[in-house]
Amino acid sequence: MYILSKTKSDAGQYPALESWPGLTAPDGFYWWPDSLDQTQFDQYQGFVTLEVARGTVVSCTPNQPAFEAWQAAQLAARKAERIAESKTDLSAYLLTHPLQWIDGQYYAITAEKQQQLTGKIMSATLAAQTSTPYSLTWNATGQECQSWTLENLTALAFAIDARVTGLVSYQQAQEVAMQAAATLEALEAIPVDYDSVPLPGGETA
Repeated sequence: MYILSKTKSDAGQYPALESWPGLTAPDGFYWWPDSLDQTQFDQYQGFVTLEVARGTVVSCTPNQPAFEAWQAAQLAARKAERIAESKTDLSAYLLTHPLQWIDGQYYAITAEKQQQLTGKIMSATLAAQTSTPYSLTWNATGQECQSWTLENLTALAFAIDARVTGLVSYQQAQEVAMQAAATLEALEAIPVDYDSVPLPGGETA
């Protein structure tokens, strides 16, 4: 035999049926006889309307509006989670996947490093325009700063920008796909694989 709590959630959902060894249902519970089919209860995950006689459930019909509203809320919440995860994963990817430049060295591509690099280039450009002495330096990952020409550092900045733009565009495309997903199954099937994003030269990471 089974019992069912009389207490529904705020969304109108009954909790799962519980197996019960006793001959009568305890206080706060309905009796669910073995002869009553549980298919619709399970299919609609407890969003049902019950007919009860003397503490025993005699029929169960789907509460379609409540079920659909709950599904929509679940889908919206999971979409927000997956989108936030994709952005967090992107930040982590940028941190752990520096760009290999033509000199064979690796250069950080995080948002912070890009800001620093832009600042360096702007300062060097202004110094050149005003004939002000300026020591332009930059460092590879884990290395000390070295002298750079403005031309070479600008080329590195463009390469980093191209790589980051490709990764950000991929995240945005996956986010749009997530927002458009009509079911949880479709949502979970959308991959987020930053290694699959081609490098500026056409290769993958």
